[in-house]
This record gives sequence, C-alpha cells and structure tokens, in this order.
Amino acid sequence: MPGENDEVIVTNHPSEEYYGIKDKGRNTCQQVSERHGQLMMPLRLLTQVLTSGVIKKMKVLVTGAAGLYGVHLVETLVKNEDIARVYGVDNFSRPFLTEDPFFPAPEMAAKFVLRRCRYQDLTAAELDELELDAIIHLAAYVSIDESMVVPAVYFWNNEYGTFKFVHTLGQTKSKPLLLCASSPEVYGNPRYLPMDEEHPLYPRSVYAVSKLAAEKHANALHEWFAYPVIVIRNFNTYGENQNLAGYAAVIPRFIVNALQGQPLVVHNDGSQTRDFLYIGDAVRAYVMILQERERLQGEVFNIGTGKQTAIRELAQLIKDLTASTSPITPARGRPGDLQGLAADITKIQNAVGWSPCFSLEEGLNRTIEWYRRYI
Repeated sequence: MPGENDEVIVTNHPSEEYYGIKDKGRNTCQQVSERHGQLMMPLRLLTQVLTSGVIKKMKVLVTGAAGLYGVHLVETLVKNEDIARVYGVDNFSRPFLTEDPFFPAPEMAAKFVLRRCRYQDLTAAELDELELDAIIHLAAYVSIDESMVVPAVYFWNNEYGTFKFVHTLGQTKSKPLLLCASSPEVYGNPRYLPMDEEHPLYPRSVYAVSKLAAEKHANALHEWFAYPVIVIRNFNTYGENQNLAGYAAVIPRFIVNALQGQPLVVHNDGSQTRDFLYIGDAVRAYVMILQERERLQGEVFNIGTGKQTAIRELAQLIKDLTASTSPITPARGRPGDLQGLAADITKIQNAVGWSPCFSLEEGLNRTIEWYRRYI
C-alpha cells in the first residue's frame, strides 16, 4: 500500500492518470485505481525514476506529435522536470474527436512548442537551431487498407519522407539521436510465433514495405556514418485519442461501433490474432530506450505483450465491457491480411528491463471510458 508520504490521486482524464513501472529486480507494475483497486506509481514519480540523471535537461523533437503515440509521449515528456523542451511537428492531416488532441497540462505552455508542418520539410539549420538531443520519429500514415488504395501517398510520406528526413539529419551539426518507430507488419505472415527481431522480413502491404524501407534508410545512415539510430517495432498499440478518420484501427472501430450499437465486423472467421499493447506501456518503453540511448545505438527492438488475441475474441470482449447489443458480423477477409502477430520481447527485457503492465481488459476499460466522453 502507499506510504504516508505518497500522493494518491485518482482521476479519469488520461493526462492525470498513472503509468506503471516494472524494474529489473521485481514487479512494480502497480496502480491505484478506484476501478481496479491496485497500487500504482504516480506519473511524476515514474518519470523521475526512469530519467533521473540520464536524460537531464534534454530537448526532444517528436514527429507525428498529434497522433496516438505522439500526444501520450508529449504529455509524459513535458511533465518530466528533467526535460527542458519538447518540440512537436505535425501537419494535422487527420481530423480528431477533440478540438485539441493534446492532453491539457500546465507544463504544456512552458515546455511544449508545436510546429504545423510536414516533418520532411525541416532543414538541417532549423534542426540545429533547436539544439536537440533526440528525435522520436513517429510521423507516418498507418492504415494497411488505405496503403493499397493510395500507394503513392504512402510511398511519398512514409518512405521518401523518411529518406529525406534522415539525410537532412546527416547534414546537421548536432547529430541528435533518431528513435524511429516501425511496425511488426514488416515481418509479414509469421514463420514462427512469437516473432523476435531476427524473424524473416516479408512485408505484404505498401504500408509494411514503406515502414521497412524507412527502417533501412535510417540504418544505412547509421552503418555508413555512425549516425545514432534506434528502431522500435510497435505491435498493435491502442489507447485514448486514437484516430477514427478513414480506415480506423480495429480497437477504436470496435469500441465506437459497440457504443453506437453498430455491428462489429470481423474478417472471415475472426481467428487471426494480434498482439494488443496499451499506449501507457508503449510510452514507457520509449522513455526507457531513450534513457539508455548511448549504449543501444544501431539496435532494433520489439514492443508488445507476447500474447495473441483472436479478433473475434476481441470483439466479444469489447461487447462485454461496453454492455453493447451490437452483433458480431463476419465479412470477407483482406487478401494480404496476416494470420497472426505476437512479439517476442526478450531483447528489450534484457536491454532495459521493460515489460508491459496493463492487461488487455485494463487498457480497454481506460480507452472505452475516453471514447464514451466524445462519441
């Protein structure tokens, strides 16, 4: 239980909730919550523990700052007293459910600077002027289906955009770390499960190809010029403020349909599996990798739970959690759909001691509560 000097505040807004931490010696993935009745570490204490003496007074730029990963990372970084400044870049190409996608926090006004532009249009001089220590490159179009409808858009934004951006970074004087977000879609259909970082790479969509190419462009800069690069392959991440525009991801689509009493459509028999990771755990992985950036340059890491959930099971779980009467309806599957995904996270566990804390049900409950307020 919390000590007498511990501060315990329970709220429903993501910007005031708590993220758990698991250290190398023992499980401290704990949270205080009226809903779950568990012990949890306050976010401000978490960021102090994760970053104490390591990323002191860092200046960090986040591309794709208004996306799912971006808004949660920005929130975490600005609340850290050892982060001097957080710069965000986003062209706001997608609409949001809220007028302002960023979570309100008093630190935002003092420490966060947002620039509305395409990340690939930044110049080396502009980047040097910011005196950056690290760049977290999240900006990308992320729909598999959409990438097969408008493939050139995905090529120009995800692959060529990253190609241009990394070579701009190569021209900088400051040489900030590039922490590059990628996807398990680069693996293609599983040869084995769970997939480790050495799994063969057989991407099956333009999106997947564009993400693998982006990785390789960044890695080429590292191999030839020793530019500091780390790649993180994010398995199927979900959470508050995930985009619903266009080809929405399966979890926000199921949640919204369930709340509105609309059918939850599963492809074929819904037996295909995914590894669903809550955004709070994902953000913690990024912070911990950033903490150890000097010794991890050139590495690739998976982040996920290692647990497979069938899509039909996900649909039923969301129905149950929302008390929805929506039917679960089968539909013809996509030709290039993957039969399964599950992350082998041994490498990141050994490197920094990260493991996920949130169960799927816990993460979904938090996410559902957020969507209830805006749907």
